[in-house]
Amino acid sequence: MPLEDILKLSTLPLPAERACDEWDDDNCVNYSADGKKVLDAENFPEEVTLREGCELICDEAFAFQDYMADTPPRGKEIPLEERNSFLEKIHLPASLTHIGEEAFRECGMMTSIKLPGNLLYIGEGAFCDCWQLEKLRIPSSVRYIGPRAFQGCINLYQIRFGKNIEFIGEDAFDDCESLETIFIPRGMLDSFLGLLPKELHELIEEL
Repeated sequence: MPLEDILKLSTLPLPAERACDEWDDDNCVNYSADGKKVLDAENFPEEVTLREGCELICDEAFAFQDYMADTPPRGKEIPLEERNSFLEKIHLPASLTHIGEEAFRECGMMTSIKLPGNLLYIGEGAFCDCWQLEKLRIPSSVRYIGPRAFQGCINLYQIRFGKNIEFIGEDAFDDCESLETIFIPRGMLDSFLGLLPKELHELIEEL
């Protein structure tokens, strides 16, 4: 599929989809009527399993929201140390192709995530400020990683890329201060030198 077609699919939940929602009580997840989209989630469970057949996680579906803070201050910003989603672990289905913008923003308890082999698109800020995320494997299916996708993942120390990445957005790995190694497929150094910012080039190793 051409990248332009991958980018055409909106990750915003449509009003008509919200009107015909399908609630999963066990996982506190709200699906579209056809089961192909996760529209939003309450984020109360620590572990969530998404249904097979789900193809898209909408924008901010699992992101931290102000109501999750222990003591939300009136008229003031919630301190950074309290901005933390309850989600610790999520099982993504093989059918998933798109992860929307800021879908997992500030899921600070999540130490790892297994991205499925059919994933094509990781939206802007999708995993920003997932502070405990340590290792990341990007499947070869992934073609697009949006700006700020993993920004602020301060404990991320290793990334392993697949071979079909066409675009990595600005600041996708900004403030990943623990990053030590970026593994790329052998023979693709020139490509990744163009995709990644210069400050990360010294971390690249070919496999």
